[in-house]
Order: sequence, then C-alpha cells, then structure tokens
Amino acid sequence: MADEEVAEQGELAITRTGDRLRLAREAAGLSLADIATRTRITQRHLDAIEKSDFSGLPGRTYVTGFARAYARAVDLPEAEIGAAVRRELEEDEYVARPAYEAYEPTDPARLPTARLTWTLVIITALLASAYGVWRFLSVEPDEALIAAQNADADASEAPAADATSAQSATAGAAGTAQVAQDAPVVLTGLSEVWIGFDDATGKTENWRTLDPGEVYQVPPAYIEQFTLRTSIPQALKVTVGGRDVGAIGPADTLVKGVSLKPADLIARAEGSSGGAPAAPAPKR
Repeated sequence: MADEEVAEQGELAITRTGDRLRLAREAAGLSLADIATRTRITQRHLDAIEKSDFSGLPGRTYVTGFARAYARAVDLPEAEIGAAVRRELEEDEYVARPAYEAYEPTDPARLPTARLTWTLVIITALLASAYGVWRFLSVEPDEALIAAQNADADASEAPAADATSAQSATAGAAGTAQVAQDAPVVLTGLSEVWIGFDDATGKTENWRTLDPGEVYQVPPAYIEQFTLRTSIPQALKVTVGGRDVGAIGPADTLVKGVSLKPADLIARAEGSSGGAPAAPAPKR
C-alpha cells in the first residue's frame, strides 16, 4: 500500500509537459544531443522545453512546434503534447497578469489627478505603439497564418509556373553547366530566422531556427528530398559552392518551394529562374 501511495505522489509531481518529454527521453536512453540530431533543434531550446522555461524560446508557435517534434522523437503523441504546451502557455500568461486592485472612486484621496491621468495615457500610447512595431517586425510564424499564406501561395503557383517554365529551361542551361552537382549548399542566419524543409507533398517535415551568424550546411539527402521555406527571406543568406545566390524572395514574405539543388540555385542567382512564389505576410 505504501509503495502505491509513493508511486501516485510521483505521478502527481509530474505536472508539466517538459517533465513528460524528459522522462520519455531518459526511458529511451537518449541524450539531449540525440534529440537535437533527430529534430534539428538546438540543445538549448530542447533544454528550455524540458524545464518548461518558454521565455527562452522565440514565440508561441516555436514552442508548440519544437515540443511536437520532441514528442515524435521519443514516441509520444505529438498532438497531445502540442495541446498541453498551449495550455501551459495560456496558464503562464494568466498568472503573469497583474492583480486588479479596486479602490473607492468616491474617495478623493485615491482619485488620480488630471496630470497623472494624462501621463498614464501617454505612457500607455507609447507602449502600445512600441508593441505594434515589435509585432510587425517579428514576423513570427503562426499555424493559422502559415495556413492562410500557403493557400494564397498555392493559388498563385500555377500561372506563375506556366509563364516561366519555358524560359527557365532554356536560359538556365548555360548558367548551370559549370555547377558541380555535389556543390555544398550552406544557409547562414543574418539575424534570427526560422527555416523549414518541405517534402514533395508540401508538408513541413523538419524545421529549425538559425541564430545570427549561425551556419548550417544542408545535408545531401535534404537537397534531393526537400525544398526550403522561410518567412523572413532577408534574414537568410544562401550560398552554393561558396557563391551567394542572393535574395530568395521579397522581404517579410513567406517563400516556399525553393529548390536546394545546386543547379537550380545558380540559375536563381543568374536571374534565370523565377523562384518559388511568395505569399505576402500581413502586418501584425
């Protein structure tokens, strides 16, 4: 009986999703480095998820996506883990809200002066403006936003592809003749940037973030099987065989379907390929 009570108390002590992920990893005999290799997520982000320290992660969508990827790596139900993380994020936001302290409006001693009132109004307006600017510049990928952007991009792909396919096939041949098929493809973060790799059906199988100055060489298997997507193309530098291919899309837009094959990237650099269509990211 005592052993059952101890086991029950141990289960109750595991109240955070990060604990479930950590215990599943340990039960599988895996290290954080093993999980990082499987998910392509940095160890510091994985450590933050295990500790439920979401303040160290870029945003809500990153937290949910990273947790789901972690769950897949340790054979936990990713939908259940994602829902649990979202609940914890909402709970943390609720606890962080300042408590409302009521006061008697009829008490003259506690009524704010006109000067104080105007000061508070001005401060509130400045904070709201600063927050709006931050949200606009952050361009954080949101699941609903990405779905809407993908729908817009899919709708515009067919006519763009038909109009440029013939020109790309002819003009790209001369520019790519000198490109080695095994030339290394390297991605470098100019600022913190989210990137994803889509399979042939358009599903994002792998994603990660690059810190400013971080360099990531795309594995050969990714070059053959996946295409690149990102929502902040101006924050990402793409080189093939040491050659900068230039911008892969307009600033602050979702670009997807970017071929990672050396010949296609060189053709893009020489202006012979129209590239993947981009869906404008709405201001946030």
